[in-house]
Amino acid sequence: MKNQYFGDIRDLFKYDLIQRILTGIHSLQRFTFIPMLTKYDPKRRDGNKRDFDRAKKDSRPGTNNKKLIDFLEEYKDIEAAKRDFTEIENYFRLEGIEIVIYKKGHEYFDNTTREEYFKNIAEKLLHKSLVLVDPDIGLQVKNSTEKHLLYSEVGDLHRHMDKDSILMIYQHFPREKHIEYVRRRASELKKLTGDLPLWITDNEIIFSLLTKNDELKNQVARIISKYKRDYPKRITTGNAN
Repeated sequence: MKNQYFGDIRDLFKYDLIQRILTGIHSLQRFTFIPMLTKYDPKRRDGNKRDFDRAKKDSRPGTNNKKLIDFLEEYKDIEAAKRDFTEIENYFRLEGIEIVIYKKGHEYFDNTTREEYFKNIAEKLLHKSLVLVDPDIGLQVKNSTEKHLLYSEVGDLHRHMDKDSILMIYQHFPREKHIEYVRRRASELKKLTGDLPLWITDNEIIFSLLTKNDELKNQVARIISKYKRDYPKRITTGNAN
C-alpha cells in the first residue's frame, strides 16, 4: 500500500466492508491494521479513482456509506506526496470503533526486516480482532518483493491469532481469469492454514477472510452475503468450493 492512494475508491470499499464486519460482529473488540507501506511513486497517478460521483452512478461498493465518502473526499485535494493513511483512525474513532495501526504506519516495509516486522506484533492485537494485512499488491508470487505478503507470514499470523479473530488479506487482481485466480489462492490458503477462506471481490481487488471459529465464519459469511445484495452489480463472494 502507498500513502498516495489514501482516500480512493478502493479505500471506500475496504473501509466500508471493515466497518460492516466490526459493527455486525459484537464479539470483535478492535480493528488491527497491519500495513505494508511502500514508498511514494511520483510516476503513478490517481486517474478516476477519486471520482465519487461516478462511483455512485456505477454502484461501486461503499457508496451507500455517506459518512465515509464525506470523510475520504476531504483528501482529494491534498497533494499525493502529503497524504497519510493513518488519518483513517479519526474516522473509525468517530464511529466508536477501536482501531490500532501497527507501528503507527510510519515505517516503510522492507524485505530485509520483514521477519522482525511480523514477529513484533503484540499478541493482544491478534485477539478478538479483525486483523487486516494490507500489502501493496497481495500474496506471494514467484519473485516476491516488499509489495507481497509471504505465505509463511500468513501462517504465523493465523497460528498466533485466537479463535475469536478474523484475518483479512488485501489482494489486487492480476491479469488472469478472476474466479480461477480466487479459487487457486483460496486453495493455497487452505493448504497452509487448514481453513478455507471466505472471499469477496469487486473484480479489481479481493479480500480473503480466515478464521478458526465456525460460528464466527458463519457470521462473516452472512455479512458479506448481505454486502453482495447491496452491490449486486459489482460484488462477488464465495468460499471457493
